[in-house]
Amino acid sequence: MVITFLILFGLAVVWVLSLLVHPFGRCPLCFGKGNLRRKRRRRAPKCPLCKGLRRRQRLGSRTVHRIRAQVAAHWREPQ
Repeated sequence: MVITFLILFGLAVVWVLSLLVHPFGRCPLCFGKGNLRRKRRRRAPKCPLCKGLRRRQRLGSRTVHRIRAQVAAHWREPQ
């Protein structure tokens, strides 16, 4: 039971650290191409999820960066 908890806690820590380093991931709809595939020779439209930017913000990255900014602001306050 304790080992399972430690493994899950370790995975959560690794996930949070990966969010700090890589807050954006490739778009799941266009697979990072920026546009959708067409079978005919027409021009492929922009992806509706990423708007052609080829990336999406990962789940939890805004929260992690907001917490990091709050902690940094707290430490910068004059005492």
